[in-house]
Amino acid sequence: MVTRRENEVHSAAELLDALGRQALEEAGGEVPKSAPDPEKASVAVTGGFVQPTARVPHSDPAARDRLDALWHKEADRMGILDGNREFLLLATYPGSLARGWIRMRDSIGDHLPSRIAAASGSREFIAVSLDGKSLCAVSAEEYEDWIVTHSFERGRTAGP
Repeated sequence: MVTRRENEVHSAAELLDALGRQALEEAGGEVPKSAPDPEKASVAVTGGFVQPTARVPHSDPAARDRLDALWHKEADRMGILDGNREFLLLATYPGSLARGWIRMRDSIGDHLPSRIAAASGSREFIAVSLDGKSLCAVSAEEYEDWIVTHSFERGRTAGP
């Protein structure tokens, strides 16, 4: 018998419901045509030559808060959230690449990685600016979490 972890998400509808409980709501409107292909965005985060912009060791007692703060610093630098705190989200659940981007609005404005993890059951996600030019993601590695940034405009990882 296959069991399901308590926080494991299995569909976009379940994810949206869980995100809503974390003050993240699906924003009205279409996903812009300028959004990068979800697979291309995934490769920008997980490809063999990807280097993190920041690292947070799992052994750090304040890892969650540190990851949140560093992600927001990089997301601000990359212009991920617009003036209405809207962005494109690719979360981790079966079929997420096929489902593609979800246009989201964050009504709180802080601790976004922790809230997405609480909703999805995974620390990993990709956020992209509405213009499709900038990416800021969390990748869970063996001993640390990575914050990965990428500029599609320049076609390379954007360092600090």
